[in-house]
Amino acid sequence: MALSDNELSAEDLTATQSNWIQYSKQHRNNLPPGSVTGFEWKDYCPKAFRLIQELENIDNDNYMKLVCSDETIRKVSSTLRLGNMFFLSKDNRFAIKTLRKSEVKVLIQMLPSYYSHLKKFRNTVLNKLYGVHLLKPVGGVKVYFVVVANIFKSDLLMHRCYDLKGSLQGRKVEKMRYREKTLHKESDLDFFFYLEPLIRDRLLKQIKHDCAFLEAEGIMDYSLLLGLHVKGSPQGLLNRGNTFSPNSSHLGSVDSRCSDNNMRISNDLLHQSDLSSQRSSIPSFRDSIDSRSSTTELSFGDQWLQNNSHFYTFGEEMSARGIRVSRNGTASLLSRQNSRARECHDVLLYFGIVDFFQNYNVVKRIEHAYKSLQFDRKMIAAINPKAYSSRFQDFLSDIFKADDSLL
Repeated sequence: MALSDNELSAEDLTATQSNWIQYSKQHRNNLPPGSVTGFEWKDYCPKAFRLIQELENIDNDNYMKLVCSDETIRKVSSTLRLGNMFFLSKDNRFAIKTLRKSEVKVLIQMLPSYYSHLKKFRNTVLNKLYGVHLLKPVGGVKVYFVVVANIFKSDLLMHRCYDLKGSLQGRKVEKMRYREKTLHKESDLDFFFYLEPLIRDRLLKQIKHDCAFLEAEGIMDYSLLLGLHVKGSPQGLLNRGNTFSPNSSHLGSVDSRCSDNNMRISNDLLHQSDLSSQRSSIPSFRDSIDSRSSTTELSFGDQWLQNNSHFYTFGEEMSARGIRVSRNGTASLLSRQNSRARECHDVLLYFGIVDFFQNYNVVKRIEHAYKSLQFDRKMIAAINPKAYSSRFQDFLSDIFKADDSLL
């Protein structure tokens, strides 16, 4: 039976439900040696998360079977890097990430506003949160974890994955892995993504709403998790580091509009020497994003969005043209002298805003002060929520560009 908003009280938003689970002797005999056989299990705000699950058409019983499976409990209870590990559920629909206790506190505090935001903006780019739980095996340590939507839920290969904060300085060089793929950072980003102009405008408007919510909640240090699939491209093609001609037969799906004669994309956009210098020289899209006239003739994007507005979600298999521009070995794009060394691919994008569990606390303020002595204080990750939101939006407006050839 579905729950209604009227059934959710203020106490429900902070309630917890604890249980002690002890496997039967018969069940224990079927488990691998060393498996957890008894543990404390705690659900945080179960009714609130139940409502979020209903928004996404998730059956709570199936959800609990996946989250409480023997495999999930074994992986979560055996993790040694608390707050920095994630796994996928057996059906690949959910991602499970361990959290620090301080992050759980931040998440629960913003949960009422987060739920309201999801209801108001059904096309939000924020990752969906489906539950927060605690697991404590007998004789073990407490492990907090959150269950979220798997942004890369697809049978397609992700040729390249990125974790982007918009911070060009002071980020650790160490790379994380997700679904056996390396998560690259800003210094490795060598793509621009060209979208139909109206779709781009709608996307950036939604990102603006999402960032305003996070800013109001005092959240910073979030990122855009982005994966791209090159249509028709064989596995490992983009990881070879080779530069090849747009006419090469092994590129997979290459858009003919990227040929020298038909290229509709301005070279000035493709050969900026540095993303940070560009960001300081162009007007912020946030100041002009609402300036498009409402009386203009409907474009392809207008018609497409009108026909698909009820079921379309940003970041789920979005078609784009990916323009790959080589880098010069630093964090800069290829210089103008080598401007012809570029590739154009027909790509599918999967993305969402993730890891929005960090507030600007004392630790982050100290980190800001320390890194400001080494780097440009405006370009480091640890900055206040208002500045973080502004920089994050401007960074995404740089990499998601308008493909005027589709007008």
